[in-house]
Amino acid sequence: MKVYLVRHGRAVSPQADAAKPLSDEGRSEIEHVARTLKNMNISVSAVYHSGKLRAEESAMILAAALEAGSAKQTSGLAPNDEPEESLGLIEASEGDIMLVAHLPLLDRLLRVLVNPEKDEGLPEFGAGTMVAVEQVGDSWQIFRALGPHMIW
Repeated sequence: MKVYLVRHGRAVSPQADAAKPLSDEGRSEIEHVARTLKNMNISVSAVYHSGKLRAEESAMILAAALEAGSAKQTSGLAPNDEPEESLGLIEASEGDIMLVAHLPLLDRLLRVLVNPEKDEGLPEFGAGTMVAVEQVGDSWQIFRALGPHMIW
């Protein structure tokens, strides 16, 4: 099983719009990441998001590009949620999935999955960054990371 962890694209400032939708730059970056993933033949059975507008918009772009159906809102993907709820979603899933979420949750979830002895060497979740992990036996390993700044 593979899980693609994606941080939403850049949002407008809360002063510009309290709902914090994707900025034009953020939308462009997520579209570029989505095209790159499609060109890499990435396939997922479902794309989940937190329900926050910037994550929902990012998830919709990714789901459309990957032909994964509609993006689904689920609990456990909000910025300050505990990783255990996301782990439950992963364990209940059949097939590869994508989770579009926020910091600090994504950092904490990645640490729980790969269980590094040190935080050194873990990818950083900039806006629009995707880190893919794969289950190998009883453990998880990072097998790919990319973001708008890595593929321009």
